[in-house]
Amino acid sequence: MTINERLFKVMNDNGVSIRELSRRTGITASTISDWNTKHTNPTAEKIPIVCEALGISTAYLLKGTEESDPDFILTDEEKRMIEVLRNTDDSSRKRLLAYFEQISKKEE
Repeated sequence: MTINERLFKVMNDNGVSIRELSRRTGITASTISDWNTKHTNPTAEKIPIVCEALGISTAYLLKGTEESDPDFILTDEEKRMIEVLRNTDDSSRKRLLAYFEQISKKEE
């Protein structure tokens, strides 16, 4: 099964229309429709957006498996920490990193 086929199977299995996927992702409905009618795949930058909107892993969409590296599976708390970190200025980010490093040294 191809990426394109897996994408539209997941959408069909979960009752997600092209319009609904467009709403969830911000990707135009015409682009999503083109993936279907022209049997093309989403571009690399759109794959994680689509996967998040559909609640599937990129491993599943790309390879058809749920295999993933456990080091790259983030908890909701870790995702929130990354979000906060991304929204801070450079100075705050450096202080937070130093703080995290200190904490990890104390726990060792």
